[in-house]
Amino acid sequence: MYSYVTVGEFIAFFIGWNMVLEYLIGSAASAAALSATFDSLSNHAITDSLSSNLGRIGGKNPPDIIAFCICIIMACILSFGVKKSVLFNNLLNAMNLVVFAFMIGVGVFYVDFQANWIDVGFLPYGWSGVFSGAATCFYAFVGFDIIATTGEEANDPTKSIPVAIILSMLIALVAYVLSSTMLTAIVPYYEITTEAPLPDMFGVHGRFAGIMEW
Repeated sequence: MYSYVTVGEFIAFFIGWNMVLEYLIGSAASAAALSATFDSLSNHAITDSLSSNLGRIGGKNPPDIIAFCICIIMACILSFGVKKSVLFNNLLNAMNLVVFAFMIGVGVFYVDFQANWIDVGFLPYGWSGVFSGAATCFYAFVGFDIIATTGEEANDPTKSIPVAIILSMLIALVAYVLSSTMLTAIVPYYEITTEAPLPDMFGVHGRFAGIMEW
């Protein structure tokens, strides 16, 4: 609405659809990451089962049924209304904090800066690796514009909304930096998997690997 009033209908049209595309890509990436985490915890039993029953797309990966189901479930939860979706979102945030604290608390016992940082040198993938990682971290900063839509509910929106956005971005930044620090200090960079690096981080040391394997 702000774009429509200030810069016109044409620009607002593109901004609106860019936001739709932003949330679409973010949701798909999050669902795919969660699906890869489940697959890693099951010792890749999910991928093997889907490959044997549904085949592989382009000879590479099977259809990601788990990610598809996650997206459908999220859409159903959102359709129940704001109160139910906010409650579910708070529950997910609490789970994220618990997992994050567990990863930091347990991972600190497996840190080896000498072998995984100092001996391998600085920037092993060069600046192309830096830009590739920065592009991936973009997903950590998607959705903060939603805070601005709560202006009507805030007591002092001119003060509380900017503070909320800055604090949220700082929290996401600290979480990403700490996660990356623990990951690269525990696992050599050339052994880090791209699908589910955090669960596999403990699997490299023989801990918590395949806990859902039957």
